[in-house]
Amino acid sequence: MQSNDLIDAIDAWDTYWDETQRAAVTVMQTAFPRLVEQQGRCGCHAFRMEFAEGGFGQGRVCIDDEGRANVEFEEMPNTVITKAVDEVRFPFIEGSDGPLAEAPPGTYVYECEVTASEFEFVLGDHGLGKVSVLSATVPDAAAVLDALERAFTE
Repeated sequence: MQSNDLIDAIDAWDTYWDETQRAAVTVMQTAFPRLVEQQGRCGCHAFRMEFAEGGFGQGRVCIDDEGRANVEFEEMPNTVITKAVDEVRFPFIEGSDGPLAEAPPGTYVYECEVTASEFEFVLGDHGLGKVSVLSATVPDAAAVLDALERAFTE
C-alpha cells in the first residue's frame, strides 16, 4: 500500500463519518422536532441542538465525535418524564419498584452495561424534573426523545 492509498482511505472514512453524524442529527430532530441545530462546535461535541419552550422545558442534545448522544433537559413536567420512561420500558430503573408514574420525587437511573450509557430521570418536588442521557447510542437516545415528544403532545 502506498501513502496516497492510505490518505485516500482516511479521506473516504472522514466523509462517511461526517455523513453518519449528520444522519444522527436528522434522527434526533425527527424524534424531537423542537430541536434546533446550533452552529459551531461545543467542547468535544461535533453537533449540538437546543430547545426552549415554556411549559415544556429547555435543554440540549449533542452528538459527540464517537457518535454517541448526550441529552440534558431541564424544567420538564414530571408527568411527561414518567409517561415517557414508562413507555420506553427500561429493563431496570434503580430506585423504582414499579412504574415511574407511581414513584415519588427523586432520582431514578438506568445504566446499560452493554453500551455503557446512563439514563437519569429526576422527578422534582415542584412538578418539574430533569432528563439526562449520557453516552447513549443514537437509537437509544432517539427512543427516549420520541417518547418525551409524544408524552407532551398527547
